[in-house]
Order: sequence, then structure tokens, then C-alpha cells
Amino acid sequence: MLALTACGGHAGTAPPPVPVTMTLPESTAVLDAATGASLTGADLVRRAAAADFVLLGELHDNAYHHQVRAALLTASGKHPAVVFEQFPETSAPIPPPEPGQDLEAWLDVHGFDRTGWKWPLHQPVVDAALASGRAIWGSGISRDEIRVVFHQGIDAAPEGLRRLIVDAPLDQAGRSAIERELIEGHCGKLPPEMLPGMRAAQSVRDASMAQALLAGGATGPAWLIAGNGHVRIDMGVPRMLHHEAPARTVLVVGSVERGTDEAVPGAETARRYDLILVTPPAGRPDPCAGM
Repeated sequence: MLALTACGGHAGTAPPPVPVTMTLPESTAVLDAATGASLTGADLVRRAAAADFVLLGELHDNAYHHQVRAALLTASGKHPAVVFEQFPETSAPIPPPEPGQDLEAWLDVHGFDRTGWKWPLHQPVVDAALASGRAIWGSGISRDEIRVVFHQGIDAAPEGLRRLIVDAPLDQAGRSAIERELIEGHCGKLPPEMLPGMRAAQSVRDASMAQALLAGGATGPAWLIAGNGHVRIDMGVPRMLHHEAPARTVLVVGSVERGTDEAVPGAETARRYDLILVTPPAGRPDPCAGM
């Protein structure tokens, strides 16, 4: 009877998966971007686990965003390929640290700018990707390549990235959204003549992320860790994924701060994200002071 109990069910049938839950911090909420409906941590895990591509936005200096996305990656049980904006682009997965290798030394070897990205802010999500991801990919474009595109336009981009941009062009609303983001991000001080070059540079960065997701997602789900502007439905990576892989599902999660316009669900927010992760704001000085 013990043997029968242990082998209960149909022969060869795998046991049901153990349900995985995720408890959100009290200070954090997950909302449907269109309706404002509140989601539980378990709801978020289920939505992420059901998608082929999961795009997780961030405000780079908000530690809450990295902590909650790390928890989601750990809880999902999907072992995705994880694409990072913060690592330089790669044509193959980044080898994990060798046994006993110092994590910061590993980051340095693979081009993670610890000073620029204010390490260890991203450590929770890097640790989660190493522990729970199938592979890690980089997608950051070099400054030299960006400089060429800024001055010469999309036609000067590497061929594979140029094709992704040309095949899934921004519509007028998308171009306006990027320009609005650039102007606001530079405190209204950006000279108008710089907008075309910076818009081209943004599109090339998006294309590199899409290219890495498609490569990493060839053998299973793939997730992106990047700034909110890159994951936005109306102007970022999603349009390229939908064009290149129309049969595969994409979930876009924006990580925003309580009290901002993006944290208000409705039609405008739904044009940007599917779900919004709302956290307390990061303590930061006024970025426009003295600009």
C-alpha cells in the first residue's frame, strides 16, 4: 500500500508542480494599467509565468524596483533567459561566475559598469538571475556605436539592428512619446536640433534589447531588465517583438513611484504598460538642480 500510495496516479505521470507564491512588501502595489484593478503577488507570478517575453522596467536608482523584480524572478519558476540593459551586448550567453569567483570581479570582466550603475543597487536582480535564470545575456550598445548613430542616423546602425527598426517603425505617437521623454529627462533644456539623433540612439538601444530577447528566447521564455522607457509598449522594445515573433506573448511591467503620473491607471498608462508596479520613491536630489 505504501508503494501504491507513492506511485499513485497514472504510470509515468509527473507529480503536480508545487505552487509558488510571492508576497509583496506592504509598501508595494501591482495594478492593472488599464483598469486599476489590484493584483496580488500570486497574480503577478501567474501573469509572468504565462508570457513568452516579460519586460520588467525600472527607475535605475530605485532599490525597491530591483528587490521586487528579483523576488518575481525567483518565484516564477520559469528559469528564463534574462537580458540586461546593464551588460554590454553579447552574441551568446554570458558565462556564470566560476566557483569561488568574486561577483564584482565577474561583473568587471563582463563589462558591467559598477560605478555608472551605482552597484550594488542592481545586485538583488543580478543574484536572482544567476540563481533562477536559464542564461544571462547583455544588450548594451557601445558608446562608439551610439555616437555614430547619433550623428548619422539609423542607416549607420549595425545591419541587424537597423533591420529591426526599419521593419517595426515608430508611428507618430511613438516618436512624440520618445521626444517628450527626452525633453522631460533633460529638464526641458535639450536643444531641439539634438532630438533626431537622440531618438535614433534610443531606437538602436531598443533594437539591441529586442535582438537579445529573440536570441535568448529561442529555447524558452526570456525576460528583460531595463529602464521604463525601453520597455514601453508605445515606443520601445515591444513593437519589435510583436513584429518579429507575432505568435508569442509579451507582458510589459512598468516600475514606477507612488505619486507620479505613471502610477495612475487608465488609458494613458495602458498605452505604456500592461501592469504597473508601484513602490515608494527613491530618495534622490533634484536632478534638474543647476542644469
